[in-house]
Amino acid sequence: MNKKGRKIIALALSGSMLMTTTVFARTPRFNRSNEEWAALEDNNLEYGEIEDLIAEYNATVRSNEVALAKFKRNYGRTNTEVSDKYRENAEEILNNLDDPDPSDPTYIAKLSSVATARATAQNLLSSADSTLEDANIIRLGYEQAEKTLAQSAVTNMISYKSGQVAIDVAKGNLELANISLNMANAKLNAGTGTNIDVLSAKEKVLNAQNALAKAISDNNTVLKKLQVMTGWSYNATPNVGDIPAPDMNRVFDPSADLQKALENNYTLRINEKKLENASADSDKQSLKLTIEDNKKNISTVLTVAAQNIAAAKESYNYANSFANLQEANLATANQRFSLGMISKLELDTQRVTTENAKRALEQSRYAINQAIANYDWALKGLASTS
Repeated sequence: MNKKGRKIIALALSGSMLMTTTVFARTPRFNRSNEEWAALEDNNLEYGEIEDLIAEYNATVRSNEVALAKFKRNYGRTNTEVSDKYRENAEEILNNLDDPDPSDPTYIAKLSSVATARATAQNLLSSADSTLEDANIIRLGYEQAEKTLAQSAVTNMISYKSGQVAIDVAKGNLELANISLNMANAKLNAGTGTNIDVLSAKEKVLNAQNALAKAISDNNTVLKKLQVMTGWSYNATPNVGDIPAPDMNRVFDPSADLQKALENNYTLRINEKKLENASADSDKQSLKLTIEDNKKNISTVLTVAAQNIAAAKESYNYANSFANLQEANLATANQRFSLGMISKLELDTQRVTTENAKRALEQSRYAINQAIANYDWALKGLASTS
């Protein structure tokens, strides 16, 4: 990665072939400090930079910015201007229509084209009378799309970091499976086991190997999605930073936070803007009902998000207790092994069990990160309204 721009993957216009192209930041250099640009343009993918990376380098965000400018250029900014432009386009189509000559060999085709044009014009006239759109509504929709992409990227990063732990868990399970296989072979050689036990242990090893391969593949897929949507190329190798530990003392009060969630919610803001633009009583009544329903759903989403945080914390506490128990069991196992009371295989089994318990604790921490992120995105305007 260099300061001249990021390499991203794009589809060639001539087909579906993937091509790599240099894409520069969306906003002018003076919009950020040199330090901010340096952080965004290095090869480090940091948790706290995700929203800015999406804003500057995501292909969909850039495309939407162009589409918004085109809408303003073609239709104006206000609802009245949009409506007038629809009517103007319809009239232009109708004014340029001529009935085809029946003696023309292409009469049928031309007649069909005229009918299609008339239908298009009629649809435009209908839209001119009913449209609730304006440039601000379009802008809010694109902002919502940008925030949704950032939300997805945050989820992907948490999933990736948790997936790294899942790979270690899969490795631990594979080690446990191999320990069990060694035990089965030892018992078979001692005459206390059976071939069926060995075959069963071998099957568990194979299953553990497949689970490890799947964990690695799945996590690589998540990483590729994450890096492409934040501006890196598919084949790039960004350094993915750590995710800060969640603030376990933070208080989540849906009642106190509801007003902020309502004020920021994109769907609600769009519907309120449509209500301002509406002139028909039926549209106004429908939108008022929709807005009330939006508000109820936002309140519910925020409450559930807070409950999910509490549940994630409970799971973390349980995982912490279990990890501590396994630590104690490992200490006991080490003592018993030193006294010759258990085998090395039994000690290794407890060691891996303890390591996996610690890994499960780490994964439960990431689950808290995700639950808090979901709550915060609801506050930022992305609470589901349906």
